[in-house]
Amino acid sequence: MNEQPQADEWLADGERRVNTYRLLSEAFHVPDQELLDLLKDVAADDELRVNLPVQDLIAELPADPQSLRVDYAKLFVGPRELLAPPYGSVYLDGDGQVMTDSTMDVQRRYRQESLDISLDEPADHVAAELEFMYLLTHREVMAIDSREFETALTYVHKQRDFVDAHLGQWISPFAERVTANADVEFYATLATEAASFVEQDRKRMAARIDETDSEH
Repeated sequence: MNEQPQADEWLADGERRVNTYRLLSEAFHVPDQELLDLLKDVAADDELRVNLPVQDLIAELPADPQSLRVDYAKLFVGPRELLAPPYGSVYLDGDGQVMTDSTMDVQRRYRQESLDISLDEPADHVAAELEFMYLLTHREVMAIDSREFETALTYVHKQRDFVDAHLGQWISPFAERVTANADVEFYATLATEAASFVEQDRKRMAARIDETDSEH
C-alpha cells in the first residue's frame, strides 16, 4: 500500500473534523464575543476548513447579540422548564433525568482520556461531548501526522464507540427540540447542522474502519 497519499488524505479530512467539532462545541457554550470572533475567523481563513456552512450560521446571527443570549437561556439554561435540554441523559434515560448511569459512563470515558472539560455542567452536556470528540479527533490527527497509524485507528474506534453509545444516540432528538423552540434562527440552524455532521461523521468513521480492516 502506498501510505503517503492515503495518510495525506486522512490528515486533511481529520483536520476538518477537528475544526468542526471545536467550532460546534464552542457554539453550544453561552454566547459571547469570543464565539462571534471565532465564527468570523473560520469564515475568513481558508486554512480553518470545517464541514459546516459557516457563512449560513453567520447570516443567521441576530443584529442584537442580547437576543442570542436570551434564546440560549430559554432553550438550554432556564430557570423555567428547559425547552431543549442539552444533556444526553434526558434523551437516553428518559423521564427528564440528569446525572444518570449514562452520565457516569461519559465521565468514565473522559477520565480514561485524562480530559478536563472546561464547562461547569454535567459531563453529558452537548458542548462537553462535542469537546470530547474534538479531543479524540485531534489526537487521531497528531498520530497520523507522526505516521503512527495504529494509534490513529485506536482513536477512530474510540470516537465511533462514543458516538454510537452517546452523542449519536441523542443529538437528533435534541436538534428537533431546538428547531421546534428556537426564536433565533441561529440555534435552529446550528442544531440541525450539528446533528447532520455527527451522523455523517459516524458513517465516515465506519468507512475508515472497514477500509483499514480490509487491508489487513
